[in-house]
Parts: sequence; C-alpha cells; structure tokens
Amino acid sequence: MARFAASSKSAKPEGDKLATRQRIVEATLALIVRNGGCRGVNLRQIGSRARCAHTNAYNYFASLEELFWAALLRALELQFADTEKALAAPESAEAPLRTLLEGQVVYAEENPALYRLFWLEPLSGQPPPEVLQRLDAMRSLWVRCLGGHLATLGARVDPAWAAQIVHGYFHGEVCKLVGRSAFVPSSPDNRQRIVANTLALAALLAPGRP
Repeated sequence: MARFAASSKSAKPEGDKLATRQRIVEATLALIVRNGGCRGVNLRQIGSRARCAHTNAYNYFASLEELFWAALLRALELQFADTEKALAAPESAEAPLRTLLEGQVVYAEENPALYRLFWLEPLSGQPPPEVLQRLDAMRSLWVRCLGGHLATLGARVDPAWAAQIVHGYFHGEVCKLVGRSAFVPSSPDNRQRIVANTLALAALLAPGRP
C-alpha cells in the first residue's frame, strides 16, 4: 500500500511532462498544416500555440529538427490507425487494396502538408527508429493488401517486389496532386483515375517478372 502511494505521488509530474511534450508535438503538427509544410515553423510559434515558453521544447527535444521527426511520427501513427480502421470495416473485406488506395489518396488531398511531411520534406539527420518502424508497418500493410489482391487474380508473384513498383507509381501520382495542385487540381475524376490505373498496373504485374 505504501509503495502504491509513493508511485502515485510521482506519477503526476511524469504525466504532466508527457502532456506538455504531447502539446508541443500537436502544436508543431498544427503549424505544419497551417504553413503547408515545415518551412517557417519555429520554436516561438510552437511555444505560443502549445501555451508554454518556447525554450521548454529543449526539455524534450534536442533540436527543432528532432521535434519535426516527432511530429512526423505522430502524424504517421494517426494515419496508420485510420487506415487499419478502414480496412477492418466489413465493406472493405472484398476489396482491401482498393480501400487502401482510396484512403491514401483522400488522406493526401485532405492533408497535403502531412503527406509532404511523410515523403517530401528534407528533414536532416537520420530518422528515429520509431519512424522507420512505423513506415515499415505501412509497407507491410501495402504488401499484405497487394498480395491478397494478386492472389484473387491467380498470380504467383512476390508481393513485396510488386508492391515496390505499384507504390512507386501510386506515390508519384499522389505527389503530383499535393505538390503541383495548381496544375493537377484535386477532383473525384483524378482520384478514380489514380486508383484505377494502380489496380491496372497490379494486374499487369500479376504474371510475374518479365
């Protein structure tokens, strides 16, 4: 009982630290969304939005760049959770790859700054292990969905090999939407075209390596 009481007394400061760290990360994400990317986001803005002194960030992060990596991880976690939820819905059971593709395009259109953060922002330094693990989990999800789709086509092809090619095309098309929206405006037609072409590419790869 005494041990539990001692633990309870120390839990609140630790919880406060975690809450402050989370506020700083969430404030960074909000500013990245507002600015359309990391450019122009600084610690004073982050501190103001997180309701703390901007120097507080150094209690949790060694640099602004490290904070950007933490924000990227948080965005990846949220996006991955949404993707898993969509794939778990009964209506996605018959076409999980289409569900994945449509969800990714819509996410990129609705959150272009975050999609740029995932793939296009030139963050310096090495990605933290947690970021690499989250990206690997997404890659595995792609391979699983594509592998299931190829199996329905009777294909006996390495889904990891096919996923590299399919994702390369898909990612390039989505980058056009989020990076050059003035020339390739967002529209349902564009979404349908990207998804349909990606599925067609998967079908072309079904016979295996040329």
